[in-house]
Amino acid sequence: MKKILLGLFILGTLGMAQQNYEVYVKNGIKISQSEADRDSKEIDKIINDKIISRYNNEGKKVLMEKSKKLYDEYMDGLMDNMVKNAPKNQQQSFKEFLRRLSEIIKQNGFGELDKMDISIKEISFLSKNKAKISILAKYKDMDDLDSDKIIDEAFKKSGITDKDTEHFEKISKVKLDKFYKYFEDRVKEEIKKIDYNEDTTEIEIEKVDGKWQVNFDYNDLINETLKNLEDSFESMKNDIDD
Repeated sequence: MKKILLGLFILGTLGMAQQNYEVYVKNGIKISQSEADRDSKEIDKIINDKIISRYNNEGKKVLMEKSKKLYDEYMDGLMDNMVKNAPKNQQQSFKEFLRRLSEIIKQNGFGELDKMDISIKEISFLSKNKAKISILAKYKDMDDLDSDKIIDEAFKKSGITDKDTEHFEKISKVKLDKFYKYFEDRVKEEIKKIDYNEDTTEIEIEKVDGKWQVNFDYNDLINETLKNLEDSFESMKNDIDD
């Protein structure tokens, strides 16, 4: 998800405020304020209809479902790898413990990813008939969540000692419930503290026969993003095997 949008385009230009984004006209290009206002509104509608609205209404759901599926598959492999080294009489309780942690992280982490905001940052006129649009994605990077640290804190707060973890099947429900509550509360707190990351991508748009047209294949973007997700999780799976 982190690399859905990339790049940043900067011009030494004349800036004019426009709605929630900036409109720039490259030095030397003769475009009046009224033309820039009119064309930027047309471009804004095209980009929102063809990209941003489609992502919010269609693409986000597809990417979230795929991400959750890949996450579950990855975590199943990771848990199996961790559990196989535990004594047989502890494997079931240990796996249930790990699965509960995984669900807490998934529920809260993917909840934040679902809030990722995509918007137009800049419209830069390169000529009267060509412009470059910077699209901004704001999101919280869950890689910044230090779950290992939170787990250590939760063990201490719930009174679960290192010796207790040697016999997971004997840890009381009271201690485990206290652990899970503290762990989830701390995960939520830490996610709130994570700063928003920003990625920017650029798209060119041209005016042909008096109409603005964007050469952008939305389906290619979604398919490429899905492929990148699969490759990332596959790489993580390989790390488990190593």
